Formats: sequence, C-alpha cells, structure tokens
Amino acid sequence: MWGVATILVILITAGITGYLALISLRDPVRAMATFTHRPELLPQIMAGRYLALFLLALGVLVLAQPEATACYLAVCAVLGLYDGWVYWSRGLPHARHTLTGLLSFGGFCIVLGAVLWGDTP
Repeated sequence: MWGVATILVILITAGITGYLALISLRDPVRAMATFTHRPELLPQIMAGRYLALFLLALGVLVLAQPEATACYLAVCAVLGLYDGWVYWSRGLPHARHTLTGLLSFGGFCIVLGAVLWGDTP
C-alpha cells in the first residue's frame, strides 16, 4: 500500500511541476502572474531554491546511492546550462551559469561511469 502511495505522490508531483515548467516555458510573463510571483521578491525566492538544492544534495550524500547522485547532477546540469543559455541568447554574461552546468554534467558523467562499470563507493 505505501509503495503504491509513494508512486502516486511522485506522479502527482511530476505532473504539477511538469505543468508549471510547460507554462513557464511558453509564456514566462504570464506564468509569473499565474504563480503570483513578484519580481522584487525573486532574490529571496532564489535563495529558497538554492537552500532546497543544498538540502537535496545533503540528502543524496547521506543516501549514498550513485543513481540518486547521477540524477541530482543531471538536474543541476540542466539548471546551469539552461540558465546559461537564457543569458547567452540575450547577449548577457553567462559564463558562471554555463560553467556550473558543464561541471555538473561532468560530475554526472563520472557517476554514470561508476554505475555502468560497477565501481561505486
């Protein structure tokens, strides 16, 4: 029973976040209004996002599951590369974001190699 409930919870979460991502990609300005985000509060909102990513990284470290580590690093790579692309496509400085994405992707490749070749800690 708990296993099924767990799968349902993550499916619902994936559905909601996927929907939010889709509407944000299609019309970011409208999405800001839909989410009731205030531009002047985005620095504090970003601080919360980074805190959440930090706590997730600690959780992945404690779990010591290479597959979870690979998944986390893949997400970090997408975040960094996407942010870098957004800035680059507008002619703005992007190196820090892009580098973060590339470093995360490199880490993902290392962990994936460890999983595939059975050399996990």
